[in-house]
Amino acid sequence: MTHPNEETIRGLYDAFATADMATVDRLLADEVTWHAPGTAQHAGIRRGKAELLTSMGRLAELTGGSLRSEVIDVLANDRRAVVLQLTRGEREGRRPLHDREVIVYDLRHGQVVEVWEHPADLVAMDAFFA
Repeated sequence: MTHPNEETIRGLYDAFATADMATVDRLLADEVTWHAPGTAQHAGIRRGKAELLTSMGRLAELTGGSLRSEVIDVLANDRRAVVLQLTRGEREGRRPLHDREVIVYDLRHGQVVEVWEHPADLVAMDAFFA
C-alpha cells in the first residue's frame, strides 16, 4: 500500500515533468519554502509559490529545458517524504549535470510546505549553475 504523501510527491514530480502547472499549483502550499544549498544561482531560499516557480523557470531557461529529475525511490510517513533522485541537465559551456540527490519534503494536508535539497556533489552542482 502506498502512503498518501508518497502519492502526493510522485504526483508533483509527474506534474513538473509534463508541465501540468494546475497540479503543481494544487500540490504546493502558497507559503512553500524551498532550501537549496550552494553558492551559484540555483542556491538559496525561495519563499512562496511565486518566487519558487520563477526560480525554477530561470533554471529551465539556463538549461534549455534539459533539467530533469528521475525518481529512484520515495520514502514517506504522515509528515514527510524523502525522495532519492537522479538530477540531470545540460548547459552550454558546462559539463553535463548528473547528480544523485536526496530531497526532503515536509507536507501538511496533502501539500508541500517546505523542501530541503541535498545534492551528492555540491561542487559539481555549483559549477553547473555558476
